[in-house]
Amino acid sequence: MALMRSQNRQGAQHRDGKRVGLKVKESVEEAGLVEYFFGKDGQEKLEHGRFVQFLKDLHEEILHLEFSHYDAKSVGTISAKDFALSLVASADMSHINKLLDRVDEIDSEPLLRDLRISFQEFKDFAKLRKVLQSFSLAIFSYGKVNGLLTKRDFQRAASQVCGISITNNVVDIIFHLFDANGDGNLSSKEFVRVVQRRKSNEACARESGVKGLISCWSKCTTGCTSSKLLL
Repeated sequence: MALMRSQNRQGAQHRDGKRVGLKVKESVEEAGLVEYFFGKDGQEKLEHGRFVQFLKDLHEEILHLEFSHYDAKSVGTISAKDFALSLVASADMSHINKLLDRVDEIDSEPLLRDLRISFQEFKDFAKLRKVLQSFSLAIFSYGKVNGLLTKRDFQRAASQVCGISITNNVVDIIFHLFDANGDGNLSSKEFVRVVQRRKSNEACARESGVKGLISCWSKCTTGCTSSKLLL
């Protein structure tokens, strides 16, 4: 994915929003993604499967970059507090202070302060965000049937409805943050509201050139289910 880390010359030439057509008879050398997808002469065909894989790789790269932001020392794991901060980063300003107080309380929680979250756990939770609609319906249903939503219910909903395994460490942090009244049960509405707000913030940036295109693809990979990607 080194291609996406480099500045694309073609995109830089069209920051005024204007674009020129590609003349396939001329070389498109140094054209970045255009060359990557369609070859140096611009005449190769882009296969659907290859493009889908590109989107998946792009999403993985974005997750790695976000994880690395918290894993400043490159130890391969992040603290419970940093993972909690990643969860509340997009919370509404009217609720952010309360959530940040809960994040700070992790330092005084013996069962939480020494927890470490791996990239795989970070990635699995990102997958859960992609299927938020199905997952939110599941946890609301579990809560309605049982009266309260327990940690086991949360994990069962993720596994049985979404096919995603969420570890005990991740669930412990989530419940600490979104246990509104301190009774050990999840405030489902608050949890869904924060995660949904993050999805809403992942709108396409209004940029020209390839950088804007990558932003839109990023939204697609984080906001669409795998079945939608394969349509």
